[in-house]
Amino acid sequence: MLLKAIFSFALCYVVGVLPAFAEIPNHHIFYRNDTRAPLTKIDIVFLGAGRNQDQPSQIGRARIVWRMIWDSAKRQGYLDQLLALGTRFNPITSTPYQTISIYGLSKNCGESIKIVVDLIQNLEFSDLDLKEAKKQLTTIYQNDLRNRSSTLMKNFALLQTMGIKKQRSLKTLKNLSLEDIRQYYDQIRKTDVVFFKVISDLDSTEVVKLLQPITKERETGGFVHSLADLKTDTKVGPAAFVFNSNIKSVFSYWLIPFGNLGEETYVPALISSALRGDIQGLIPKYFREELGLTYSPSCRLRASDEVRYLEFYADPQLHNSEELIQKMSDFIRELSDNPRFWEALKERREILKVSDVHNQTPQRSLNREVSRAIYNRPSRKGGYDSVTDEEVRSFLEKFFVSENIVMIFRGPKDNVTDILNTHWPEAEVHEQSRQSLIE
Repeated sequence: MLLKAIFSFALCYVVGVLPAFAEIPNHHIFYRNDTRAPLTKIDIVFLGAGRNQDQPSQIGRARIVWRMIWDSAKRQGYLDQLLALGTRFNPITSTPYQTISIYGLSKNCGESIKIVVDLIQNLEFSDLDLKEAKKQLTTIYQNDLRNRSSTLMKNFALLQTMGIKKQRSLKTLKNLSLEDIRQYYDQIRKTDVVFFKVISDLDSTEVVKLLQPITKERETGGFVHSLADLKTDTKVGPAAFVFNSNIKSVFSYWLIPFGNLGEETYVPALISSALRGDIQGLIPKYFREELGLTYSPSCRLRASDEVRYLEFYADPQLHNSEELIQKMSDFIRELSDNPRFWEALKERREILKVSDVHNQTPQRSLNREVSRAIYNRPSRKGGYDSVTDEEVRSFLEKFFVSENIVMIFRGPKDNVTDILNTHWPEAEVHEQSRQSLIE
């Protein structure tokens, strides 16, 4: 397997661009050369060992294990060993995978890798570690409720309408046992596919040799990567989730789900770019400059779990909330017949022809390549130039409709509910407590 990985890597290095794989081979290396500094960054990616593996009764298990990895590595002296070599250590949890990242001086890279291998193989967890990690994660949940509540609210709304997994649960966090943690970590170590993301001034063949302590005789039979089984029915609304808050503004979101991370995004990305949230976008021009209804309206392409969606946002003050909610809702549903949108789309096409050249850093290029490899996302010859107006109109007519819109509002409950009942009576309104976001 290692010889296959080396051959595949060497071939890709010769042609300069790694191909996209429907299934990434074990120990595959995604590599970018960067000679600006004598530094090497290596991400060891355990594909399939992410938050997707958390069952409803074990929500938070992936997060708590990754926090315990950091704490245990510090307690057992591994972090001090790495710091002495000028190497930074960072465990990261995400939806499809878990990552151990090391970043430091290239001359010490080999020694740093040996320390990390020892860490992976010999890390120990105790009841005291688990107790402390639960305490830390509970605090993080509470802080997220205060500082990142919009993310939690969107996740909750998509959980109810699209069936994605819940992200937070104090109840299940409390019930996790040390046996749950040890079992999960053992499966991580034996994950069937582990691949590497490398940015280094070192030659690619040298990187392959440095990684051999990880690839040599590594056991498999743990987590297996598979894309989430998501709903294909896009008619999820109209639904509105109202979170009561005694504030002077009504934070408002309109979510338009359209697919998953394995699908191409040229059409929705082009739409979002034309509307966007900066001074060149149609939405701020219309809702902020002309109507004066809100300060920072925007349209963004987002993802939660593996659901892709377009997000419209506005933060009107209470006295502008009724007019803003009515006009934004109409704006979204009538976009295909809005001549100003088509003018903005034409302008954005010209800008995109030259703007992407400034987006080609080694890290961004590497991230895009890995994302394509994991999700096997199709690409288009000609990029945005290949997107026709007919495709854009078809997308709008399919997804920008009432029955595919999920709304979220944070503000005075009675006020928002009255607005919805008056201007969008067909919407199913759910009044929610913010505490329910983390149980």
